[in-house]
Order: sequence, then C-alpha cells, then structure tokens
Amino acid sequence: IFGPSHRCPSLVHSGAKRRARGGGEMAGKCFTLVAVTGLLICGSLNTIMLKLSFIVKGTNLEGQRENFQKPWLITFAMFVAMTLALFFDRELFRRRGAAPDTGMKAALIDSSPGQAPNGMTWKKKVQMVGIPAVFDILATGMCSMGFLYIPASVWQLLRGAEMIFAAIFAVIFLRRRLYGFHWIGVFLCVLGIACVGLASVWGSAAAADTDEHVEPEDPKLLLLGMALALGGQVVQAAQVIAEEWLLKEVDLPGLQIVGFEGLWGGLIMLFLVFPLLYVLPGDDHGHFENELDALAMIKSSGCLAVVITVYTFSCMTYNMAGIAVTGALSAVHRVMLEAFRTSLIWIFGLSVHYIFDPNSPLGEAWTPYSWMEVAGFILVMFGQAVYGEMLKVPGLWYPTYDADERLLASPGAIRNFASPLPRQGS
Repeated sequence: IFGPSHRCPSLVHSGAKRRARGGGEMAGKCFTLVAVTGLLICGSLNTIMLKLSFIVKGTNLEGQRENFQKPWLITFAMFVAMTLALFFDRELFRRRGAAPDTGMKAALIDSSPGQAPNGMTWKKKVQMVGIPAVFDILATGMCSMGFLYIPASVWQLLRGAEMIFAAIFAVIFLRRRLYGFHWIGVFLCVLGIACVGLASVWGSAAAADTDEHVEPEDPKLLLLGMALALGGQVVQAAQVIAEEWLLKEVDLPGLQIVGFEGLWGGLIMLFLVFPLLYVLPGDDHGHFENELDALAMIKSSGCLAVVITVYTFSCMTYNMAGIAVTGALSAVHRVMLEAFRTSLIWIFGLSVHYIFDPNSPLGEAWTPYSWMEVAGFILVMFGQAVYGEMLKVPGLWYPTYDADERLLASPGAIRNFASPLPRQGS
C-alpha cells in the first residue's frame, strides 16, 4: 500500500533508533576487543621489555660497559607511565560535578550501594591515593629485583601467589570469610607455585648438563629471585587490601586513581627512595643503587633508552586499556587473559632459545622438569578458577551475593589481573 516515499514516520523513526542502538553496541564491542587485545599484547610486552632492560649494556660513570641492572629505576619508569594517564582524563581539566558511572571515567572502587556520601573533598581523595603508592613502590621494586635472577615465565607464574596472600589478609584485616572452595583454590595455587619453583631450580641444572648453550645458574640466586618475587606479591596483596579499605570513598575517575597513584609514587621515589638507595651500601659501585650511574648508562646507549621508553609507553597503554574494560571483564576474562599472557611469554622465551639465539639471556630452554612447570601453571589457573567460582566443586556450599563483584575490585587487583577478594555472602 505504502510506496518508498510514503512510509509511516513512526516506523521510520523506530528503525533509525534500532540501527543507531545496534551501531553503538557494535562500536562498544569493537572498542572492548581492541582494549583487551592491548591488555594482552602490552602486558606481555611489559614483562619482555623489563627482562630486556636488565641485559642491555651501557657505559657507566667509570667508563665501563656493564648490564643495566637497575630495578628501582625501572620501578620509577612504571610510575611515570601511570602518571601519563592523567593527560588523557578530560574530567581532571574540566572538573565538572560527579564523575560518570561508566567507561574510562568511572571510579574503579565505587561506594557500596545505598551508602551516603562522606563529604570528602577532591583534594583529600587525591591525598588518599598516595597511601597505596607506598605499597606499590615496595612491591614493584622487590619483584623487579627478583626478576634479575629468574626466567620471565617463572616470574610471571609467581604472580599467582598474590591471590593466596590477598585471601589471608582479607580474613585477618577485612574480616572476610573463606569458604571451602576458597581454601581449595588457595591450596591448588600453593601446590602449583611449589611445582614452578622446584622445576626452575632442578631444571636449571638439568638444562646445563644437556644443552651446551645453557650456562648453569646458581641455585641460591634462583631461590633469592623467587623469594624476592614472592615477597613482592605479599606487599602487592597488602596493597589490594589497603585500597579496598581506604579507597571505598575515593570515587575519583579510574584514570585519576591510577594517574595520581603514579604521581605520588614518582615523587616519593625521587625525594625519598632514590636518596636512600644511594646512601645504603651495596654492589652498585658502593651503593645499593646509583641512579646517577643509571642515567649515564641510558645516555650512553640508544638501545637502552629505546627499551625503557617502549616499556614506559607499554605500561601506560596497559593501564589505560585495563581501565577502559573494567566493567566488561569478568573473573573468567581476567584468569583467561593472565593464562594467555603467561603462555605468550613462555613461547617467546622458547622461540628465542631454539629459533633465534640459544645463547640469549631472553631465551628459555626446555628441560626434563619443564613438564612440572606446565603442571604448576595448570594448577595455578585451576586454583584461581575455583577460588573465583568459575569452576564449582560438587558437594560444596556456595553463598549468594547481593553486591556486584565489580564494586569490590581494587585498582591494584585490576591492574595486576589478580583474582578478586573473597566477597561477603549470605
């Protein structure tokens, strides 16, 4: 009856709205896919660039060529990367009322539903963000020091220990309750990390015996590296607890949370940590770490400067991508992304050793105990899945929850792909 030029206006308007809504949903899905891809690529690149920075040579203040083993300066680069997020936050410059509820501007830790505003000023909120930065300095510094002595894949797998310590701290300090499935998940992670540690120590000696290109590593240094990495996870778990406890009322946009934590961390390192490292005795030309020597090495080596620059911008992209998909990532997504990230790093190490250069410190050899490391990796992933209720154990009781899991996540947990803290159920 109606020709092309006589369509009902209401039908035309309805169709246009549907097409616009469909286009918006498609754009949102594409944006999430790009952000998740950025998380995976930049997360893997962060680890690889961190390891690469420790083996690139530069000329020190004494005119000698040596490896750039400056873990605390690399920690400072991470805080610079976090600070750069502030330049992408339009709300910081416009300062309009309350922040929106979704997207990159949304608060990473929202107040509990129905909770009254606390009247905290914007300046006070920014100051509160500085407290978790202290934890982040110590955690990242310890993990970076441990990375000097252990392979990249082992270092990445040991990050799963954060869930164990966060669960214990949640019981002690947040008065959260752990159920049977939580303890099973924690036990699987402990068992998996033990397998990874043993495989690393035993495999190093076995690889040196079977592969002439592999130099034997000191088991004491391997154990020291793993101890430092695990100690860093203890502090990182404490940071998650501190953020959960302190930042519930700090309803700043996500970019400001990460950016100001980076700003506070950088300032603390410049005016407190670096002078302390210079005064303390150590193996870095009589200092625990000499940052003037580090700057001389960076100035002398273009390759080193490029590596640190790539690491900094990769960390920035990683943080921003993580904030962008905060609401879109479930616990399943986080565990899967962490599994893919660990797999990519391990594949990269094996490829370097067997395809490109068997003598490269970036490479990792396959040893008779590598299967134990694979088993440890699987146990850690299963432990996180059981702990996060993605895999349910038959016969165990599971509580019901009133609050959304996203409301109980912290910036530290999201940024490090940690499993969520145990939720309060009924």
